[in-house]
Amino acid sequence: MKKILISVSVIAAAAAVVIGATTAYFSDTETSTGNTFTAGVIDISVDGENPWTKTYTLADMKPSQTDYINFTIENKGSGANPVNVWKTINVTKQETGVQSEPECTEEQGTWNNTDKTCTTMDAENNNIASVIDYDLSVEVFNADNAKIWWQTIYNKDVTVAEINGQPIFLGMVPANGSMEVTQSYHMKGEETGNWAQGDIMTFDIEVKGEQLRGELVLENKSGDPDWKILGNDTMKGTLAYNVKGPKFEYSFTGHVANDGNYTLIYVGPSGDYPCNGSKVIGSGSSSSGVITLSGSPDLGVDITDGKIWLVPSSTYNTSTNTMIGWDHANNLYETALISYDDTDL
Repeated sequence: MKKILISVSVIAAAAAVVIGATTAYFSDTETSTGNTFTAGVIDISVDGENPWTKTYTLADMKPSQTDYINFTIENKGSGANPVNVWKTINVTKQETGVQSEPECTEEQGTWNNTDKTCTTMDAENNNIASVIDYDLSVEVFNADNAKIWWQTIYNKDVTVAEINGQPIFLGMVPANGSMEVTQSYHMKGEETGNWAQGDIMTFDIEVKGEQLRGELVLENKSGDPDWKILGNDTMKGTLAYNVKGPKFEYSFTGHVANDGNYTLIYVGPSGDYPCNGSKVIGSGSSSSGVITLSGSPDLGVDITDGKIWLVPSSTYNTSTNTMIGWDHANNLYETALISYDDTDL
Protein backbone atom coordinates (compact mmCIF):
# COMPACT_ATOMS: atom_id res chain seq x y z
CA MET A 1 0.00 0.00 0.00
CA LYS A 2 2.83 2.39 0.85
CA LYS A 3 4.44 1.83 -2.58
CA ILE A 4 1.20 2.68 -4.34
CA LEU A 5 0.89 6.01 -2.52
CA ILE A 6 4.42 6.96 -3.45
CA SER A 7 3.74 6.17 -7.10
CA VAL A 8 0.64 8.37 -7.12
CA SER A 9 2.62 11.28 -5.61
CA VAL A 10 5.29 11.03 -8.29
CA ILE A 11 2.67 11.00 -11.05
CA ALA A 12 0.94 14.09 -9.58
CA ALA A 13 4.24 16.00 -9.34
CA ALA A 14 5.12 15.17 -12.93
CA ALA A 15 1.71 16.34 -14.10
CA ALA A 16 2.20 19.65 -12.33
CA VAL A 17 5.52 20.21 -14.12
CA VAL A 18 3.94 19.53 -17.50
CA ILE A 19 1.04 21.90 -16.85
CA GLY A 20 3.41 24.63 -15.67
CA ALA A 21 5.60 24.27 -18.70
CA THR A 22 2.81 24.42 -21.24
CA THR A 23 0.71 27.30 -19.77
CA ALA A 24 1.39 30.89 -21.03
CA TYR A 25 0.15 34.26 -19.64
CA PHE A 26 -0.14 37.70 -21.26
CA SER A 27 2.22 40.14 -19.53
CA ASP A 28 3.79 43.57 -19.72
CA THR A 29 6.65 44.98 -17.63
CA GLU A 30 7.36 48.66 -17.05
CA THR A 31 10.43 49.92 -15.20
CA SER A 32 11.02 53.31 -13.59
CA THR A 33 14.73 54.04 -13.73
CA GLY A 34 17.05 56.62 -12.25
CA ASN A 35 14.99 57.28 -9.10
CA THR A 36 16.78 59.30 -6.42
CA PHE A 37 16.37 60.02 -2.72
CA THR A 38 18.11 63.27 -1.75
CA ALA A 39 18.57 64.43 1.83
CA GLY A 40 17.76 68.08 2.52
CA VAL A 41 20.16 70.73 3.77
CA ILE A 42 20.08 72.49 7.15
CA ASP A 43 23.00 74.92 7.49
CA ILE A 44 22.62 78.37 9.07
CA SER A 45 25.10 81.22 9.45
CA VAL A 46 25.19 84.09 11.95
CA ASP A 47 26.30 87.56 10.88
CA GLY A 48 27.72 85.97 7.74
CA GLU A 49 29.93 83.59 9.72
CA ASN A 50 29.78 79.79 9.53
CA PRO A 51 31.11 78.79 12.02
CA TRP A 52 30.17 81.78 14.19
CA THR A 53 33.25 83.14 15.96
CA LYS A 54 32.30 86.72 16.83
CA THR A 55 32.82 87.83 20.45
CA TYR A 56 30.75 90.55 22.12
CA THR A 57 31.80 92.81 24.99
CA LEU A 58 29.39 94.77 27.19
CA ALA A 59 31.84 96.99 29.04
CA ASP A 60 31.59 99.46 31.95
CA MET A 61 27.95 98.58 32.72
CA LYS A 62 26.32 100.43 35.62
CA PRO A 63 22.93 100.15 37.38
CA SER A 64 19.98 101.24 35.20
CA GLN A 65 22.05 101.05 32.01
CA THR A 66 21.18 98.92 28.96
CA ASP A 67 23.38 97.48 26.22
CA TYR A 68 22.59 95.30 23.21
CA ILE A 69 23.83 92.23 21.38
CA ASN A 70 22.18 92.00 17.96
CA PHE A 71 22.86 89.51 15.19
CA THR A 72 21.38 88.09 11.99
CA ILE A 73 20.65 84.41 11.40
CA GLU A 74 20.74 83.50 7.71
CA ASN A 75 19.29 80.38 6.10
CA LYS A 76 20.60 80.70 2.58
CA GLY A 77 22.24 78.59 -0.07
CA SER A 78 21.46 75.91 -2.61
CA GLY A 79 18.92 73.41 -1.29
CA ALA A 80 18.05 75.46 1.80
CA ASN A 81 14.97 74.36 3.77
CA PRO A 82 12.83 76.21 6.33
CA VAL A 83 14.51 75.89 9.71
CA ASN A 84 13.42 76.34 13.33
CA VAL A 85 15.96 78.11 15.51
CA TRP A 86 16.70 78.20 19.23
CA LYS A 87 19.08 80.39 21.23
CA THR A 88 20.72 79.50 24.52
CA ILE A 89 22.71 81.70 26.90
CA ASN A 90 25.21 79.72 28.94
CA VAL A 91 26.89 81.61 31.80
CA THR A 92 30.34 80.06 32.10
CA LYS A 93 31.88 82.21 34.84
CA GLN A 94 31.10 85.00 37.31
CA GLU A 95 34.12 86.48 39.07
CA THR A 96 35.23 89.44 41.14
CA GLY A 97 37.29 91.19 38.46
CA VAL A 98 38.56 94.62 39.48
CA GLN A 99 37.92 95.22 43.18
CA SER A 100 37.17 98.54 44.84
CA GLU A 101 36.93 99.74 48.41
CA PRO A 102 33.10 100.22 48.25
CA GLU A 103 32.67 96.64 46.99
CA CYS A 104 34.98 95.30 49.69
CA THR A 105 33.04 97.14 52.40
CA GLU A 106 29.62 95.91 51.19
CA GLU A 107 30.90 92.35 51.00
CA GLN A 108 32.09 92.65 54.63
CA GLY A 109 35.75 92.50 53.79
CA THR A 110 38.85 94.27 55.04
CA TRP A 111 40.24 96.91 52.68
CA ASN A 112 43.97 97.57 52.54
CA ASN A 113 44.34 101.10 51.17
CA THR A 114 48.07 100.71 50.65
CA ASP A 115 48.05 97.85 48.14
CA LYS A 116 44.36 98.26 47.19
CA THR A 117 43.35 94.74 48.16
CA CYS A 118 40.42 93.23 50.01
CA THR A 119 40.63 90.25 52.34
CA THR A 120 38.33 88.12 54.47
CA MET A 121 35.15 88.88 52.55
CA ASP A 122 32.34 87.24 54.52
CA ALA A 123 29.57 88.17 52.05
CA GLU A 124 31.24 87.93 48.66
CA ASN A 125 28.73 88.09 45.80
CA ASN A 126 29.57 87.91 42.10
CA ASN A 127 26.12 86.88 40.85
CA ILE A 128 25.50 89.78 38.47
CA ALA A 129 23.44 87.48 36.21
CA SER A 130 20.69 87.80 38.83
CA VAL A 131 20.46 91.58 38.37
CA ILE A 132 20.57 91.71 34.55
CA ASP A 133 17.08 91.98 33.05
CA TYR A 134 16.82 90.40 29.63
CA ASP A 135 14.91 91.50 26.53
CA LEU A 136 14.55 89.45 23.33
CA SER A 137 12.71 90.10 20.06
CA VAL A 138 12.96 88.78 16.50
CA GLU A 139 12.04 89.88 12.99
CA VAL A 140 11.84 87.44 10.07
CA PHE A 141 12.52 88.30 6.42
CA ASN A 142 11.75 86.19 3.34
CA ALA A 143 13.97 85.48 0.34
CA ASP A 144 13.05 88.90 -1.09
CA ASN A 145 14.19 90.56 2.17
CA ALA A 146 10.63 91.63 3.01
CA LYS A 147 9.68 91.52 6.71
CA ILE A 148 6.96 88.89 7.08
CA TRP A 149 6.79 88.18 10.83
CA TRP A 150 7.95 89.44 14.22
CA GLN A 151 7.41 88.86 17.91
CA THR A 152 8.73 89.90 21.33
CA ILE A 153 9.67 86.94 23.50
CA TYR A 154 10.91 88.74 26.62
CA ASN A 155 10.57 92.38 27.60
CA LYS A 156 12.82 92.71 30.64
CA ASP A 157 10.55 90.28 32.47
CA VAL A 158 13.27 87.69 33.17
CA THR A 159 16.87 87.86 34.33
CA VAL A 160 19.87 86.23 32.68
CA ALA A 161 20.09 83.95 35.72
CA GLU A 162 16.52 82.73 35.13
CA ILE A 163 17.09 81.78 31.48
CA ASN A 164 20.66 80.54 31.91
CA GLY A 165 21.11 77.26 30.05
CA GLN A 166 17.54 77.19 28.72
CA PRO A 167 17.02 76.87 24.93
CA ILE A 168 14.70 79.70 23.85
CA PHE A 169 12.65 79.08 20.73
CA LEU A 170 13.00 82.04 18.36
CA GLY A 171 10.81 80.89 15.47
CA MET A 172 11.22 79.73 11.88
CA VAL A 173 13.57 81.14 9.26
CA PRO A 174 12.29 80.52 5.70
CA ALA A 175 14.44 79.00 2.99
CA ASN A 176 16.81 81.71 1.76
CA GLY A 177 15.44 84.06 4.41
CA SER A 178 16.87 85.60 7.56
CA MET A 179 16.03 86.51 11.14
CA GLU A 180 17.14 89.66 12.96
CA VAL A 181 17.68 88.93 16.66
CA THR A 182 17.69 91.83 19.15
CA GLN A 183 18.80 91.24 22.74
CA SER A 184 19.14 93.82 25.49
CA TYR A 185 20.91 93.42 28.82
CA HIS A 186 19.66 95.87 31.46
CA MET A 187 21.42 96.13 34.82
CA LYS A 188 18.83 96.66 37.53
CA GLY A 189 18.90 99.90 39.50
CA GLU A 190 17.86 99.49 43.13
CA GLU A 191 18.86 95.83 43.37
CA THR A 192 22.42 96.34 42.14
CA GLY A 193 24.62 97.54 44.99
CA ASN A 194 28.32 98.17 45.35
CA TRP A 195 28.86 94.41 45.65
CA ALA A 196 28.66 94.26 41.83
CA GLN A 197 31.39 96.83 41.13
CA GLY A 198 34.03 95.46 38.75
CA ASP A 199 32.47 91.97 38.61
CA ILE A 200 32.70 90.04 35.33
CA MET A 201 30.19 87.63 33.82
CA THR A 202 31.41 85.46 30.94
CA PHE A 203 28.80 83.70 28.81
CA ASP A 204 28.33 81.85 25.53
CA ILE A 205 25.49 82.35 23.05
CA GLU A 206 24.50 79.22 21.15
CA VAL A 207 22.21 79.26 18.12
CA LYS A 208 20.77 75.96 16.93
CA GLY A 209 18.90 75.31 13.67
CA GLU A 210 16.69 72.27 13.18
CA GLN A 211 14.41 71.01 10.40
CA LEU A 212 10.67 71.59 10.73
CA ARG A 213 9.20 68.56 12.48
CA GLY A 214 5.49 69.30 12.39
CA GLU A 215 5.14 70.88 15.83
CA LEU A 216 3.95 74.38 16.67
CA VAL A 217 3.24 76.15 19.94
CA LEU A 218 0.50 78.80 20.03
CA GLU A 219 0.48 81.50 22.70
CA ASN A 220 -1.64 84.52 23.53
CA LYS A 221 0.09 87.76 22.58
CA SER A 222 -0.29 91.48 23.13
CA GLY A 223 -1.02 92.29 19.48
CA ASP A 224 0.43 95.20 17.54
CA PRO A 225 3.03 96.52 17.50
CA ASP A 226 5.20 94.12 19.49
CA TRP A 227 3.23 90.86 19.50
CA LYS A 228 4.68 90.15 22.92
CA ILE A 229 4.22 86.59 24.17
CA LEU A 230 2.19 86.73 27.38
CA GLY A 231 3.76 83.77 29.07
CA ASN A 232 2.54 84.42 32.61
CA ASP A 233 -0.78 82.60 32.21
CA THR A 234 -2.12 79.17 31.27
CA MET A 235 -3.26 80.10 27.75
CA LYS A 236 -1.31 77.96 25.32
CA GLY A 237 -1.78 75.40 22.57
CA THR A 238 0.24 72.70 20.83
CA LEU A 239 -0.32 71.74 17.20
CA ALA A 240 1.10 68.56 15.67
CA TYR A 241 0.81 68.33 11.88
CA ASN A 242 2.26 66.64 8.82
CA VAL A 243 4.55 68.90 6.85
CA LYS A 244 3.89 67.04 3.61
CA GLY A 245 0.97 65.03 2.26
CA PRO A 246 -2.33 65.12 0.32
CA LYS A 247 -4.22 66.29 3.41
CA PHE A 248 -3.31 68.44 6.41
CA GLU A 249 -3.40 65.81 9.14
CA TYR A 250 -3.26 67.45 12.55
CA SER A 251 -4.08 67.25 16.24
CA PHE A 252 -4.36 70.24 18.56
CA THR A 253 -4.73 70.67 22.31
CA GLY A 254 -5.11 74.13 23.81
CA HIS A 255 -5.94 75.97 27.00
CA VAL A 256 -8.19 79.01 26.55
CA ALA A 257 -9.37 81.79 28.84
CA ASN A 258 -13.11 81.34 28.32
CA ASP A 259 -15.18 78.36 27.27
CA GLY A 260 -16.95 78.60 23.94
CA ASN A 261 -16.64 77.71 20.26
CA TYR A 262 -13.23 78.15 18.66
CA THR A 263 -11.89 77.88 15.11
CA LEU A 264 -8.35 76.89 14.15
CA ILE A 265 -7.31 78.68 10.96
CA TYR A 266 -4.46 78.98 8.53
CA VAL A 267 -4.33 82.75 8.28
CA GLY A 268 -3.41 82.99 4.61
CA PRO A 269 -0.57 84.15 2.41
CA SER A 270 -0.36 87.67 3.85
CA GLY A 271 -1.85 87.37 7.32
CA ASP A 272 -3.09 90.96 7.17
CA TYR A 273 -6.45 91.66 8.77
CA PRO A 274 -9.13 90.56 7.79
CA CYS A 275 -6.97 87.64 6.62
CA ASN A 276 -8.31 87.14 3.10
CA GLY A 277 -7.37 83.74 1.78
CA SER A 278 -7.44 82.08 5.19
CA LYS A 279 -8.57 78.47 5.58
CA VAL A 280 -10.45 76.64 8.32
CA ILE A 281 -8.43 73.76 9.72
CA GLY A 282 -10.96 72.70 12.35
CA SER A 283 -13.40 73.94 14.95
CA GLY A 284 -14.93 72.81 18.22
CA SER A 285 -15.92 73.75 21.75
CA SER A 286 -13.80 74.04 24.87
CA SER A 287 -14.67 72.49 28.21
CA SER A 288 -13.19 73.71 31.51
CA GLY A 289 -10.74 75.78 29.50
CA VAL A 290 -9.45 72.89 27.38
CA ILE A 291 -10.08 72.40 23.66
CA THR A 292 -9.02 69.37 21.61
CA LEU A 293 -9.23 69.19 17.83
CA SER A 294 -8.02 66.75 15.18
CA GLY A 295 -8.66 65.90 11.56
CA SER A 296 -7.28 65.78 8.04
CA PRO A 297 -8.80 68.61 5.98
CA ASP A 298 -7.91 69.07 2.34
CA LEU A 299 -6.74 72.69 2.42
CA GLY A 300 -6.03 72.74 -1.30
CA VAL A 301 -3.01 75.00 -0.88
CA ASP A 302 0.67 74.85 -0.15
CA ILE A 303 1.56 76.79 2.98
CA THR A 304 4.71 78.84 2.70
CA ASP A 305 5.75 80.81 5.78
CA GLY A 306 2.18 80.58 7.10
CA LYS A 307 0.52 81.60 10.37
CA ILE A 308 -1.84 79.48 12.46
CA TRP A 309 -4.34 81.02 14.90
CA LEU A 310 -7.00 79.74 17.27
CA VAL A 311 -9.80 82.31 17.48
CA PRO A 312 -13.32 82.45 18.94
CA SER A 313 -15.68 81.27 16.21
CA SER A 314 -17.74 84.42 16.65
CA THR A 315 -14.84 86.45 15.24
CA TYR A 316 -14.43 84.40 12.05
CA ASN A 317 -16.79 84.28 9.06
CA THR A 318 -16.65 80.82 7.48
CA SER A 319 -18.62 81.99 4.43
CA THR A 320 -16.06 84.58 3.39
CA ASN A 321 -13.07 83.01 5.18
CA THR A 322 -12.21 86.32 6.85
CA MET A 323 -11.79 87.65 10.36
CA ILE A 324 -14.65 89.88 11.54
CA GLY A 325 -13.25 90.97 14.90
CA TRP A 326 -10.20 91.00 17.15
CA ASP A 327 -10.28 89.26 20.55
CA HIS A 328 -6.69 89.26 21.76
CA ALA A 329 -7.74 88.13 25.23
CA ASN A 330 -9.02 84.83 23.80
CA ASN A 331 -6.86 84.35 20.70
CA LEU A 332 -3.87 82.05 20.47
CA TYR A 333 -1.18 83.00 17.93
CA GLU A 334 1.71 81.12 16.36
CA THR A 335 5.18 81.38 17.88
CA ALA A 336 6.71 80.47 14.52
CA LEU A 337 5.75 80.29 10.87
CA ILE A 338 4.99 76.91 9.28
CA SER A 339 5.36 75.34 5.85
CA TYR A 340 3.21 72.56 4.39
CA ASP A 341 3.54 70.83 1.00
CA ASP A 342 0.16 69.70 -0.39
CA THR A 343 1.20 66.78 -2.59
CA ASP A 344 -2.17 66.72 -4.41
CA LEU A 345 -1.49 70.04 -6.16
